[in-house]
Amino acid sequence: MNVEYFLRDNWPYKLAAIFIAFLLWLDLTAGERQSQEIVTRLIIEVQDSAWVLVDAPDEVNTTFQGRNRDLLALITGDPEVRIGIREVTGSVMRVDLDPDQVVYDRTLGARATLVVPTSIELRFEQLTERRVPVVPDLVTVPAMGFTVMRPLLVEPDSVMVRGGVSDVEAIRQVVTRRVSLEDLRHAVMRDVPLEIPVGARSIALDPPSVLVTVPVDSLVVREIRLPVRVTGAAADRVLIQPDSVDVVVRGASMAVQKQIDSISWASVRVETVPSGPQLTPVELDMATGGFVSAAARPEEVTVRPEGQ
Repeated sequence: MNVEYFLRDNWPYKLAAIFIAFLLWLDLTAGERQSQEIVTRLIIEVQDSAWVLVDAPDEVNTTFQGRNRDLLALITGDPEVRIGIREVTGSVMRVDLDPDQVVYDRTLGARATLVVPTSIELRFEQLTERRVPVVPDLVTVPAMGFTVMRPLLVEPDSVMVRGGVSDVEAIRQVVTRRVSLEDLRHAVMRDVPLEIPVGARSIALDPPSVLVTVPVDSLVVREIRLPVRVTGAAADRVLIQPDSVDVVVRGASMAVQKQIDSISWASVRVETVPSGPQLTPVELDMATGGFVSAAARPEEVTVRPEGQ
């Protein structure tokens, strides 16, 4: 017989026949009693408030005996072993496991007969806490003609970290979940969850999230006329030309206005009297940090000895 022909000819009917045969086999064997090892989730409930669990296995294996149909139901029923620790007697405790601790649907015709391993080791640390700063992890992209002011505002700017001594001592700061914000044209506020550091199993954060404000301002350009004053040891023995300059201020609108309000003059520093006319840079006293740039026009003035 040509196998390829057999597989291709009337294949939907043949596939249905195979499926029906499987169902018949499943029905015939459903009542047979067998043993089945099932991965079982392990849940440790620590009731001693002075300690925290820092290391324990996540699962064990439980052997069940019963009919096939019941064992199949158990596999999808997520059985679990629950252990309550009322009092922690030391940093390391060994706890025995037995089938009576397995939680599963006992209306099924299956019975837990063995838990492997038969005992587990639990590691505890004494509970401690301390306050650490919060670092926002926000990717911010302003719209054209706008800028994001830094730093971002975080409320609260620190949180309480609680957990085992070793975990808490290893944490110097807590970072927010990463959030991306684009095309920003105005201030945005977001309640952002905090990320528990990887591997810090015992850690809890209070509060678990913070309010982050992203200040956004429009970009502007302003021009003002300022007198130029002379400073330095030779200030009273020289003359300058011109005695005023135009100052172009660029940056975030509020910061630009603050800069304009805070500046009254430009200056040139002269420590010694020059022998003749010389160009000296104009200095501007910036008051608003990195949100503003300012440039004098002209950038240099002529300094000459008094009387020339």
